[in-house]
Amino acid sequence: MVGQKCPSDMVLNLASNKHEKNGTSVSKKEESMEKEVITNLQHFQFFYPYTVALVGAKTGEKVNFMSCAWHSALSFNPPLFGVLISKKRFSHSIISEAREFTVNFLSYEQAKLAAVMGRKSGRDVDKLKLAGLKLLEPQVIHSPLIAAAYVSFECRLVDVRTYGDHDLFVGEVVAVHVLPGCFNEAGVLEVKRLRPLCYLGSDYYITVDATTFRHVLPD
Repeated sequence: MVGQKCPSDMVLNLASNKHEKNGTSVSKKEESMEKEVITNLQHFQFFYPYTVALVGAKTGEKVNFMSCAWHSALSFNPPLFGVLISKKRFSHSIISEAREFTVNFLSYEQAKLAAVMGRKSGRDVDKLKLAGLKLLEPQVIHSPLIAAAYVSFECRLVDVRTYGDHDLFVGEVVAVHVLPGCFNEAGVLEVKRLRPLCYLGSDYYITVDATTFRHVLPD
């Protein structure tokens, strides 16, 4: 590993004795710090935190959920949502067979539930029974939702692509279940009312500060 300094194009803010770069205040100490450059990426997780979702599906009488932090919206029209799952995971085979899945987002107070769903395998235990999960019936597909989620997506599987050691399951969102009052009229989460659960890596969970700032650029 080799350390190197980042280019310094800071502007001095005399009032605060800090530098500003792209509108972000940076102390002189931070400016002088060398960053470590890692090229042997054996343990790659420097992109966290991510919000945690419980992804589930039903095939026959078998229902399984797993914790998933690797997920993303992919398209507005049609509404597409993707989840990345290793072929080693039990949920991989369940979703592949069901051709559908649900995505359920939890509050910070439900971190223990996410930990159980992430570290236990449905091959070995009945995770629903272990966690005491209460389920809701879907409106469009056949796979159930998690009652404790503040928002859930029903997704029909439309594509599967392999990227490295994970498969990207792409679902068309055919229904959204939202807990009233959790989002404002613009669709922004009301973080003063509900603290979203985020994953920090290595079994650590975190949430957000309720302070928000909206920056609108002039036309």
